[in-house]
Amino acid sequence: MFTIRRLSARLAGGATALALLSLSAAAAELQLKRVMLSAGGVGYFEYQAEVDGWETLDVPVRLDQVDDVLKSAVIFDDAGGSGTIELQGRDSLTEIFRTMPIGPEAFSSPGALYSALQGEEVSVSEPLSAQGKIVSVVEEAAWKDGVAVTRHRMSLMTENGLVQFVLEDARDIAFTNEALNAKVNDALSALAANRQRELRTLKITARGDGSRTVTVGFVIEAPLWKTSYRLVTAADGKARMQGWAIIENASGTDWTDVELTLVSGNPVTFRQALYDKYYVDRPSVPVEVLGRVTPRRDDGSTGGEETDYYKNGQGSPIEPAPPPAPAPATRAPAPLEESAETEDIVVTGSTISGKPGQVAAESTEAATSVIFTLSNAVTAGSGQSLTVPILDREIPAQMISFFQPYTHPTHPLSAVKLTNETGTGLPPGITTLFDTSSGRTVFAGDAILSVLPVGEDRILSYAVDQKVRIDQSEAQESTLSGAKLTNGVLETQTVQRVTNSYTVQGAANEDRTVLIETPRYDWELKSHDLATTETTGAYLRIPVFVGAGKTETLNVVWEQVASSSAEAIDLDENAIAYYASADGKLPDPIRAAFARMGELKAEVSRIDAAIEQATAERTRIYEEQERIRANLEAVPEGSDLQRRYLATLAAQEDRLAALEGEMVRLTGERAAAEETLRAYVMSINL
Repeated sequence: MFTIRRLSARLAGGATALALLSLSAAAAELQLKRVMLSAGGVGYFEYQAEVDGWETLDVPVRLDQVDDVLKSAVIFDDAGGSGTIELQGRDSLTEIFRTMPIGPEAFSSPGALYSALQGEEVSVSEPLSAQGKIVSVVEEAAWKDGVAVTRHRMSLMTENGLVQFVLEDARDIAFTNEALNAKVNDALSALAANRQRELRTLKITARGDGSRTVTVGFVIEAPLWKTSYRLVTAADGKARMQGWAIIENASGTDWTDVELTLVSGNPVTFRQALYDKYYVDRPSVPVEVLGRVTPRRDDGSTGGEETDYYKNGQGSPIEPAPPPAPAPATRAPAPLEESAETEDIVVTGSTISGKPGQVAAESTEAATSVIFTLSNAVTAGSGQSLTVPILDREIPAQMISFFQPYTHPTHPLSAVKLTNETGTGLPPGITTLFDTSSGRTVFAGDAILSVLPVGEDRILSYAVDQKVRIDQSEAQESTLSGAKLTNGVLETQTVQRVTNSYTVQGAANEDRTVLIETPRYDWELKSHDLATTETTGAYLRIPVFVGAGKTETLNVVWEQVASSSAEAIDLDENAIAYYASADGKLPDPIRAAFARMGELKAEVSRIDAAIEQATAERTRIYEEQERIRANLEAVPEGSDLQRRYLATLAAQEDRLAALEGEMVRLTGERAAAEETLRAYVMSINL
């Protein structure tokens, strides 16, 4: 039976009840052995335990990590069978109390519990011996040693009538209903298990025979690890490069002598709310008045209108699920989706290299990954940050001055050109440079290293080289290289040339190799061999050696041949005059043809001007006649002024008739002149 003594012990010792839940099997201890941090914002954590037979392994997991653990947990037990993973539900307390006559609030005190179970039968031995059903539990004030205290008076209905006693003085109170007693015990266990609100315990049952090693691994969210470099330059074309990784232990678990692996790449990672409950949305179907459910008719196929489903009480038809939405960049759970591309990660059998600074090398930008396995075990408490070395090599390094006009218009940048001969790709990171050319190690500046695959070069710019000055200019010219005038069409070919010039004034007392970044065009490079010139997407990089106190000039010449054609008859007089002049740079026969073409074009223009002048005069006469006719309506009939207006109108009519004849003549002359021009143009074949 469940007695008040045991109840008091449960309520007082709830903090220790969680450890008692796994007493059904001997709990082996899992030890964190391996941590792999990925550039995808996740970490792989691998635990191991020595087990014998069937054992239960407990893994504490933070609540915010449960979704990732459920998605990725993996168990390796080569000598055992398949086990189980048990985890109390997110709202397991609600599920347990759903079938209970009371809620969690009833366990705040013995008085609250017995009051909530009013009507249940209990037995008590002290201060009286009785068995009956709980009638009430009432608070009352009392004085003890001069201090006010609160007591609870409990009333029971027994076979002999109502009895009362003070609950705080009672002993051996027990429920006589064994089923209720078991439910109260289960409820207390659930309360203890859920006391750790932000922590869940993963219970893994290892099934097998004999002693063996069980490995448990899972992937959870982890802070991105960062890379920083130290580059110490020398005068012999070499530099010592040290790479360091900055990591944070945000797993909620201490790391003690763990194997640490750092993975740089671009893996696809998702979040999925697997710890939440999901229910299928089922449509409600009304009950028929006659109490019958009509079966859906058999049409002999899967056809039928959608309304048939509803009419026959079958619910809505099943539709394909919509395509998954892209994974969001925020921390909200992603749609239910599996990764189509994953990162290659070895989860068992990893080894630690015995050579300091050695790295596992597989480097392809944005396609695979680079794996750094530390040579020594790592210890870090939860919440601590670490800086650990991942690289220490001597690599080729050339000191240069790097001129980028869009960075600084007159001075190059002091820079070092690195060649990755480390045998592995290098992740991006900030680089601190130290210079030893003066015999002492001095800070030179900071630079940013982008992803550097094996065998490729990178330029790290770290300061402005004030000792070197560069003046730049750009010249554009266009030269006619060919022309043809046939069947009235003028075809020309023009050589367009752009010259970018750089005048480099070197340092007074030092030699310099200046790497000039100059614009790249989709033209033909005439000054250099494009096949042997270093190029980027939009620029060329051309080195220029400048001795101490010297000045050197670099000319970068681009050319393209442009072709154009035009109907000669449609050219205006200015264009014709240009081609006829020496400035047009056409051959003499073509120039002479354009000169004659200009004369014929001028005659057409002269006639056009005469037609325009006659048209303007006719328009003025029409306007004047409108004014005179308006005035005639206002003057007296037979007056001198009327006679003057009528005489003017008659003269104007004579002039309009003359203009009509002149315009007919001019129109004919223009047609003849234009035909002469067209015939001449079409007759040219030069």
